[in-house]
Amino acid sequence: MDYKHTQIGIAILAIMGTSALVLAYGSIAKPEEPIGFAFVIVGIIAILFCSLTITVGEGQIRWFFGPGFWRKSLDYSQIGSARVITTKWYYGLGIRLLSTGWLYNVSGSHAVELKLKDGTTVSLGTNEPEKLLAAIEKALES
Repeated sequence: MDYKHTQIGIAILAIMGTSALVLAYGSIAKPEEPIGFAFVIVGIIAILFCSLTITVGEGQIRWFFGPGFWRKSLDYSQIGSARVITTKWYYGLGIRLLSTGWLYNVSGSHAVELKLKDGTTVSLGTNEPEKLLAAIEKALES
């Protein structure tokens, strides 16, 4: 393995924590309202998107959320170029299809954009974009 990094989704966890607090307050204010299902949904989202792990090695770039949710990979041969980008705050978190291509992100506004040879784009959010880019560039050279 040439590179492996897991970014904790502080933004997603903060949003889910705030949502849980709002739900808790709502259950106190209106105890007759059943909100257990909403707590379950918030908990599931928090677990599934609590982190993003990216690995570079063995001829592929791989990434997945949380405990292995939404595993994706690309062979080095599919990648035409890579560069560091700054995403807009309103692009959001999680898995997004943007006008430029797919974005996978759990926190922050830094990403490495991969332009694929078929013309599509995949952007991987990371809190260490320069290290990820260096690992990808090194892998593409070999």
